[in-house]
Amino acid sequence: MRITFLGTGTSDGVPMIGCKCPVCLSKDKRDKRLRASILIRDNDKNYVVDTSLDFRAQMLKEKVNRLEAVFFTHQHADHTSGIVDLRSLNFAMNRSIDCYGNKETMDILRDKYDYFFNPVQMGGGLPQVVFYHINKPMQFDGIKVVPIPIKHGVLNILGYRFNNFTYITDASFISEESFKLIGGTEILVLNGLRYRPHHTHLSLQESVNIADKVGAKKTYFTHMTHDVLHKNLEKELPKNMYPAYDGLTIEI
Repeated sequence: MRITFLGTGTSDGVPMIGCKCPVCLSKDKRDKRLRASILIRDNDKNYVVDTSLDFRAQMLKEKVNRLEAVFFTHQHADHTSGIVDLRSLNFAMNRSIDCYGNKETMDILRDKYDYFFNPVQMGGGLPQVVFYHINKPMQFDGIKVVPIPIKHGVLNILGYRFNNFTYITDASFISEESFKLIGGTEILVLNGLRYRPHHTHLSLQESVNIADKVGAKKTYFTHMTHDVLHKNLEKELPKNMYPAYDGLTIEI
């Protein structure tokens, strides 16, 4: 199984017009972040977590022309708005794409994109998607996918475990029950928004504390704002913990 970080930034962590912060002025390509998402490749099958605002560019960069499924963490625009560009993959594959998330997320997306499912409009360039609620482990060929309930402020969202790889973003709290689902994972990805506390996201120190508790062989941090310069964070993190960057690919 091969995982590629399609994006590691937030809406406040991507290059912005006129911004003169250290991240935007940085010449380190690892500071040039698109919005957070990952691509999972296994036995010629492709899966993504979230369809970010940058989804089209991310798929073109990775030369993805087919997709088995999308797993949504939650309904916020920076993680879902790229869903409209699934239609290009529909054309390439000549079939619909399965999309998974918790009930709260998928119900909101169905309301927001109700025209996808409107018989009057169907058949003319609309994304062809099938929405499913995921609330228990499911098998996708050689990958066991375990949904992990997470809190994002007051929202109930999902992280996902793919075999021994766990991806969590936009978390602010992880329950003891969810820690049990994460336990034994070899590679952990956590959101580490910034150094300062935030009411709906984990700070970097909070994420480090969680990583210590999980004890994965390696932990990568994603979903970072302009507060975070890659080279600085790289020096500050404990052993076996790393800042992720766009294009980073790991094998497990």
